[in-house]
Amino acid sequence: MWLEIQHHRSQWAVGQRLVYIEALASAPWNRRLINPDPWLRGVGSVLLQFSRKRSLDLGYQGRLGLHALQGSEAFYESRNMLNLGYDADREMVYFEYGVLNPRQSEENDNAI
Repeated sequence: MWLEIQHHRSQWAVGQRLVYIEALASAPWNRRLINPDPWLRGVGSVLLQFSRKRSLDLGYQGRLGLHALQGSEAFYESRNMLNLGYDADREMVYFEYGVLNPRQSEENDNAI
């Protein structure tokens, strides 16, 4: 995973800082579409949780953004990320997490 923490801003909460995921990948043998019995499960979800925690640590209140590779949109939608539509400049769909409320923040801390 590659995070960018200084130069991206939220499209949903316009102008607010967020952690931007430049790249996120798990090993092919951990993907259910490739391997019906993955060696490790939930790698992508854990990476998203870590990124959200980093956003909290930086004072960005859990805001997180990324552009999804074609075919991975359903993964981010199933993680309740907001689909902000197709970005013609990047030729990908853009997703964001908004601000975590205090209760969600505590749950996120316990999950990591």
